Amino acid sequence: MNFPNTPSQGQVFTPVGGYQYVYIDGAWRMIASPSQLVTAESRNRIVNGAMQHSQENGTTASPTAVTGTYYPADQWLGQWSLTGTAYVNWDNASWFSVSGFHINAFIGGTATPSPAAGAYLMLTQKIEGLRVADLKWGTASAKQVVLRFTCASDVPGTYCVQVTNADTSRSFLAPFTITATNVAQTFTLVIPGDVTGTWVKNNTIGLMIGITLTAGSSFIGVAGWQPGNKIAIAGNTNLAATAGKVFALGDVGFYVDPQNSSIAPRWIIPDYAEEFMACSRYWTKVSVTWGGNVTTGINYWTAAHLFRASMRIIPAAAGVSSGLAGFPATIGPTTITTEYISEGRAANATQNGGVYGTTFSLNARM
Repeated sequence: MNFPNTPSQGQVFTPVGGYQYVYIDGAWRMIASPSQLVTAESRNRIVNGAMQHSQENGTTASPTAVTGTYYPADQWLGQWSLTGTAYVNWDNASWFSVSGFHINAFIGGTATPSPAAGAYLMLTQKIEGLRVADLKWGTASAKQVVLRFTCASDVPGTYCVQVTNADTSRSFLAPFTITATNVAQTFTLVIPGDVTGTWVKNNTIGLMIGITLTAGSSFIGVAGWQPGNKIAIAGNTNLAATAGKVFALGDVGFYVDPQNSSIAPRWIIPDYAEEFMACSRYWTKVSVTWGGNVTTGINYWTAAHLFRASMRIIPAAAGVSSGLAGFPATIGPTTITTEYISEGRAANATQNGGVYGTTFSLNARM
């Protein structure tokens, strides 16, 4: 059996189809049969990894844009800078993923066959530092992680996963190769903990994970950890080279692997309601209303509307007014915390049965 050379204390080795071993005090010791294998931890640090929720945009594709960003599903960002056009959207085609949901990046009517140096097309997620603080990246105790995901494309080829810190001064690149056209394939990639760099552990960006579909020369790096903002290795496939091409992504898991097993846990679809709460920490919609007898010029405040989940920061609020009687259409002053929102609006008519309502989109994304 070909055990790894120069193993470290506690390292786990899992030969294909065989028993599992751990290296302790200079010897490999058998610890599990194939049915009892040690894996990475089961808690997924990705939010909405099964793409179950798309509060903001639903099934609507983004508008055509030369440079753009768009959230096809909660916490999942499509971003691009191309001479051609790109779109991203959310889909519930059950053939693709275990969860039955995924997101697409697709090229519009104009392709980008020769990307400029600063061109890119990526599907990314920003993970809050509080969710990954225990990785201890940036220290000698940095932990290994395992990333697993399912994807498919009508452009087979080699694409790249990027992991980077908040200021993009450190990047990890891992290539993966799609071998068949429009066939869902699942990949598992091992990411060693970064012992250098600055990795934020508060409620701002802890790290970012991206799937690179197009990369200009300014962003080309090498496999593994390196300084700077690199998003792909040389030879990365250019999805944007031909109009009408699609890349689909779903069932994404990012797991801490403290025993260095290099094995992802069994994929489990998150509880729908619990995952909705996690998504609502970053973006959600709420509605407030007030009704009663009113007098012109008097300000009337709605009751405080509690949010589903404590938001990451005090959110930016964009409101749409509705259901008016005795009040102007203009939205009034608001009181907003990370826990609730309340609106006050001055009546413009004295009458019985005055009413106003507002639906607020609340954005606390990173």
